[in-house]
Amino acid sequence: MSDASREDHAELVIAILNWNGYELTRACIESVARLSGPVNRILIVDNASREPEAERLAAEFHGQVEALTLPRNMGVGGGYNAAIRWARDHGAKHVLLLNNDTLLNDPLMAQRLVDACEPDVFAVGPLIMDPRGKVWSSGGTYDWATYLSGHEQAAGIVSHTDPYTVAWLDGSCMLVSVEAAYAVAGFDETFFLYYEETDVCFRARRQGFRCLVEPRASIVHLVGGTAKPSQVDYYMLRNSMLFVRRNGTRRQNLGFMRRMFWWRMPLFMARRIKHGGGIRASVSMTVGAVLWNVRDAIRKHGWTYKAGGSLTPGGRE
Repeated sequence: MSDASREDHAELVIAILNWNGYELTRACIESVARLSGPVNRILIVDNASREPEAERLAAEFHGQVEALTLPRNMGVGGGYNAAIRWARDHGAKHVLLLNNDTLLNDPLMAQRLVDACEPDVFAVGPLIMDPRGKVWSSGGTYDWATYLSGHEQAAGIVSHTDPYTVAWLDGSCMLVSVEAAYAVAGFDETFFLYYEETDVCFRARRQGFRCLVEPRASIVHLVGGTAKPSQVDYYMLRNSMLFVRRNGTRRQNLGFMRRMFWWRMPLFMARRIKHGGGIRASVSMTVGAVLWNVRDAIRKHGWTYKAGGSLTPGGRE
């Protein structure tokens, strides 16, 4: 390895995703300063903010932070894939993917996640705490009987003391093996917002990788700090269909659509209307989410098809 390569080498990259969120991102960067252990590079991935926020932050932190501004808003999956590419190109073995509405208050968090990331592990996440100090997520769940995705929310002290396997990890904070990310082709950028972490974890598990929660590590997530309620509702509905299309069997898809039309869609519209969304806007949003999937099915030659990511598996791009 040349001297230049040694200087560019990093065991761990901490990548913070930003989109018009300068203040949140700055607070997140400041919290990263509390970490001890293998923190080599801090990268701000900017999803085409209105202003050059990544460059501004890199200048303000005097070389401690590096900037990567994308040419357009590529969503969470696209931003995270860009971070994974950058980490690989700079020789990193792991990349800690962070939403900018997170605060790191555990000095040993990064070290503990790295230590748990064994060769057969795709990703490791910490306990996700809310601002009041309660566990918001101790691992993601998915129920194929009800088609509901959710979080385990421990009421008190989590019973596990060692890393444990979960169905999926909350995307606000996950340490990913760069090698494993390329093996599973990374995040699927079609999701754009929500369910992208659920999809990538399911694909990783099908390829024999594990997804773990390290209960001795934690972060604070300012839940809802980056997306508008209308965006949350639309993408949650749209992508719940997309997730089942790509990860469920034909029988599971049929069961999902029955439940969607007879229960989930009416409940969704009623909730939107109750919270001031308006009847016309709520109906339009619901129909739009379904029509998007219909159009996607036409373009992809079928309602159900094999899930895949947006990175080139194992290759150079």
